Amino acid sequence: MNVHLLYTSREWKGVNEYFDSKSIVNDLGLENLFRAASRDQEREEGNIQTITDADEHLGNALRRVMTVPLRTPEEIYYRQDIMQDCFAHGQFIKELYAGARDVMTRWEKLGKKEMNKPGVREKSIHLVAEVKVLRLFVDSLSDLKKLCQSYQDRFQSRGLKQFCQEVVESFSDQWEEKLRTVLEDITFFSAGEEEYTLGGGDGKVRQAKIVLDCRVGSGVKLDDLRLDVVESVSKKYKRVKEKKTVMERFATTFAAEPTVILKDPILLEDLSQLEGQVVKFIMNVYRPFMNDCGDFFEELYMQAAFYRACFNLYVRSQNTKLEMCFPKVCDGDCLRFTDLMEYSMAIFRSSVPVGNTSGIDHKRLLIVTGANQGGKSTFLRSIGIAQVMLQCGMFVCAARFESGIFPDFFTHFTRREDSAMNSGRLDEELKRIDQIVRHLGESSMVLLNESFATTTEEEGSVIAYDVVRALVEAGVKVLTVTHLLSFAKKVYAQKRPEVAFLSAERKENGVRTFKMIPGEPELTSFGLDLYDRMIPGS
Repeated sequence: MNVHLLYTSREWKGVNEYFDSKSIVNDLGLENLFRAASRDQEREEGNIQTITDADEHLGNALRRVMTVPLRTPEEIYYRQDIMQDCFAHGQFIKELYAGARDVMTRWEKLGKKEMNKPGVREKSIHLVAEVKVLRLFVDSLSDLKKLCQSYQDRFQSRGLKQFCQEVVESFSDQWEEKLRTVLEDITFFSAGEEEYTLGGGDGKVRQAKIVLDCRVGSGVKLDDLRLDVVESVSKKYKRVKEKKTVMERFATTFAAEPTVILKDPILLEDLSQLEGQVVKFIMNVYRPFMNDCGDFFEELYMQAAFYRACFNLYVRSQNTKLEMCFPKVCDGDCLRFTDLMEYSMAIFRSSVPVGNTSGIDHKRLLIVTGANQGGKSTFLRSIGIAQVMLQCGMFVCAARFESGIFPDFFTHFTRREDSAMNSGRLDEELKRIDQIVRHLGESSMVLLNESFATTTEEEGSVIAYDVVRALVEAGVKVLTVTHLLSFAKKVYAQKRPEVAFLSAERKENGVRTFKMIPGEPELTSFGLDLYDRMIPGS
């Protein structure tokens, strides 16, 4: 069986991760999303409540998937369709993930990590555990089949339709019945399967019935030994009084019920080993099925967790009244959005931030300037978060968002001073730029936030101009927020058609609207506004 909920024709393999996914996560504040996705949330009498403890696997699954970009529109829309089905049928994704998590939890308790070690399967106790794991897989697949049967006609997405169909067909009623018969036949070997009556009176005990077929060879030796019948049978017994009369003991000895006459310890040990070898043979026959089941549930645990995490974010977004949409893929020169908001900040604060609307088509470079504390960095992060979410098949926090696919995606944000750094901040920035340049691909996007502001304005402008020009000429899409006004003015004066300029809006009274509007770079960042606000009367 295949899961194929993240890709159309393969399972999860996070081999194409962003080059510097750690910087992307830190610069864009994605940790807020991972934490939020690990907890359920619901409204109760108008109040929002977090109703579960954190499930770290959900946050980790979201992190892993978000840091591996998809590369085609078909892959993106495939996930989007599945996600929309999950949002429309929230109970399904809850039960799907809960079932996969339960399997993994119980499998771990039965010794999942120990079972593949050399020599482990030779031990009786681990063979018993294997029998229990087989029962676990059969029971779990049965529950999963029922879940799929109850929902498969409601789904619209190709991915969930195929998933449910494959589960139902691969684990047919006939196959399930055969497996349950096998489990019933080897019940005698599983610890804890005895059916003793705890009180007085009649009871039953499960015993092995093993029938071997053979022929007598030369030297009156058994030859051509074959397994004919293996099953568990219930033997009745009657509890007897602790104190019995002579007649009661005589009657019990010659009762009609079968009486055990084999009491030789060596022979009993041989019989016990025979039982173990028979069960081991049967388990070897079904081991390929168990291996497939193990792979299947491991994949399902990972892939279902991604959609379950996204569902948690979706519920939080609804509770916060954030506008959400599924983005569209366009050619690489396209970047259009309506009411785009910084999603990480919105989730962290549980509030609706200011949205921005813009159309940046057929532009290779966007330069954002303007007033300090005007929302420029927040605006850049909002684009970066939306781009990452688009490229992993998720929704975005906007009324509309359209962009190309940039699997070679980089962020270069100014970092705080680090006492452990072995070099200056400018040196550290240039080293990161060098690494970005070395890993550029055919479809690259670079977000620069206040880069090269760690030196003088004149030197920083020269460096910024050279670096940005080289990136653009190499076909890279560059979005930069900068206070290096000499750099911005120089580029603006060239009137190049592939360059767009936005500025953080500031009213005449100094109020910041946090809106980015088209405009020529100004010669000031209006730092005196902040000075007057923090030190009034100066």
